[in-house]
Amino acid sequence: MFLGGALVLLCAPPGCGEGESAEQPSHLGEWEIPPGTTLSQERYALLAALMDAIIPGDAASPGATIARAAFYLDSLLGAFRSDPPRIFAGGPNSGRHGGADQFSHFQPLTRVEELRWRTFLEGSNGIPEREWNGPVVGLLRRYEEGLDALNTLSKEVLGQAYWQAAVEDRTHLLGDVDEGFLQMVYEHAVEGTYGDPVYGGNVEQAGWRAIDYEGDRQPIGFSAHEMAHPEEG
Repeated sequence: MFLGGALVLLCAPPGCGEGESAEQPSHLGEWEIPPGTTLSQERYALLAALMDAIIPGDAASPGATIARAAFYLDSLLGAFRSDPPRIFAGGPNSGRHGGADQFSHFQPLTRVEELRWRTFLEGSNGIPEREWNGPVVGLLRRYEEGLDALNTLSKEVLGQAYWQAAVEDRTHLLGDVDEGFLQMVYEHAVEGTYGDPVYGGNVEQAGWRAIDYEGDRQPIGFSAHEMAHPEEG
């Protein structure tokens, strides 16, 4: 699920380029915590550990950790900490294959778009214009509650916080995690690992390398022969 094609970027993780923060990341166990995260440091570590169990990988075949999928999701949760909110990237070219980098110029939201996205991310919070269709629990709260429940489960079953557990134990515990929450995290882990790098994940195109995908080709595109014979690479 691509959430209407909208992904986000706040501050950049190491190697992300122009927007990179001068602050240094901190660590919780083996998990690197970028500066200024939307989630608390422990919840961010929980998220990173969970996404690592969902899409594991290594240097040869990068997964969610190397691609910084957790950073992508944390940036989505804090989208309105930037102006304009980093939700809809520009276009049509990324600059990776010629032309100007227009992806990095994020678009202002209309009034209705801002209402929709604030409600989705932050929840309705009793605000009448956000509750025209009833109360809404925001994505941030859903993640906070889900990650806290995961950590409680891990302490009961494994005797330690989820972010402290070995990958084998973290993977085994997935069978006991709330199915709806796990599906939501899976979808965001996929977006953060394999989505366009401008949105904060897939750092240095690590996810694309893992699946042998070259990414966007505009403005050079593909020749008629390449389109007719994709098996030739």
